Amino acid sequence: MAKIVESLKKLSVENSVCNGNIHNDRMLKKKNNFILAREEILSDNDNYALVVCGTQNDPEFRVAAALSDNSCVVYSIGESISHTTTLIHNESSIIGMKFSSSSKNILYMGTSDGIITVCDLRAKGRVIAEFKDNSDDGKLKPLTSFDISCDDKLLAGGTEHIGGDAFILFWDIRHSNSKANSKNNVLGGYWESHMDDITSLSFHSTKKDTLASGSTDGLINIFDLTQTSEDAALSYSLNTESSVDRIGWLNDDSLWCTTHTHCLQLWNCDGATPYGNFNRSSVGACQNEDPDSCYLVRVHSSNVFSHPFLIGGSSTAKGEHLRCLNIVNDSLDCCNIMLDNKQTVRDSWLHEKSACLITIGEGSLLNIWKPTDSPIIQQSAGHKLTAKMNSGKGRDKHHRTKPY
Repeated sequence: MAKIVESLKKLSVENSVCNGNIHNDRMLKKKNNFILAREEILSDNDNYALVVCGTQNDPEFRVAAALSDNSCVVYSIGESISHTTTLIHNESSIIGMKFSSSSKNILYMGTSDGIITVCDLRAKGRVIAEFKDNSDDGKLKPLTSFDISCDDKLLAGGTEHIGGDAFILFWDIRHSNSKANSKNNVLGGYWESHMDDITSLSFHSTKKDTLASGSTDGLINIFDLTQTSEDAALSYSLNTESSVDRIGWLNDDSLWCTTHTHCLQLWNCDGATPYGNFNRSSVGACQNEDPDSCYLVRVHSSNVFSHPFLIGGSSTAKGEHLRCLNIVNDSLDCCNIMLDNKQTVRDSWLHEKSACLITIGEGSLLNIWKPTDSPIIQQSAGHKLTAKMNSGKGRDKHHRTKPY
């Protein structure tokens, strides 16, 4: 892994101060009530909306939604909502998307065939760069996840379990080539730390050399990418005893995890067990619903509401319900219903400045939610929003146990 480490040294810059730490004082607890401000149909066909991402620009920001027909729809949202472009060049399903933190015009898209493309929205979504690993006689490794470091310079991709290994691949974003037959530009990879598909990757929000990975093998691994070998880089390995769906950072040294069995876990990096563990029954009880009908979407660790919150839902004979559940310390607080939801939600994204929440789902709808303490936003036939959207440490790998 010396190649990766050397590249990281070249990428080195001073980290900015993090302002997103969780405030654990229970006195800061307050309800997160959202109202539906806008609903947009993404596709007239029977497509699911699977993934959503956005930019943190202010006052106007962009949102991209990936559909089950491999296309991607991009909108600009501000005083009004407008369709920017539709990208249709993908030949395989989109497994993840992310905007560049330095430009609202640069969109990264990872696809299951093993390619991460970079699109320039100023040029109608033209592909300007491409990242892949074709070192195995030109055969690409199928991707299941990817993420970009906080300094926007290192790209990591997680693969399916193939040939007995599951890989985390690394690329230097500065060195790319959009030509399909270009030489392989991968820096290197890890392949000994996970035993199954790597479903989620999450770089730390301020520590550019810290990466967390989650897998269907039940492990959450945390790596220090400055180390010269994979074994040395593996700082912590957390056993969820389940199958990891999504992970993310809560603060400087703790993470959240949702599982494929619709459980929520909260972990300290050096924890032997999660300090917060909510199974599907307890999540259902918070929502006052039958646990079998409940699902989890995503945790948002924003400081907008002084504490993280979980977006969850339920599909019942009475309709599609969506709720916001507050996470304060190790507790899951009573939820607030988000009225007028019409679909099973698959993903969500939060605009920090305006506290505007975007959800997408199986009804091919993009919903824009605003907190109730913000000016009420109404829609008109002219696609106008009558109020502005903006308001003001390690373990020996040989002793790790499999979760099953």
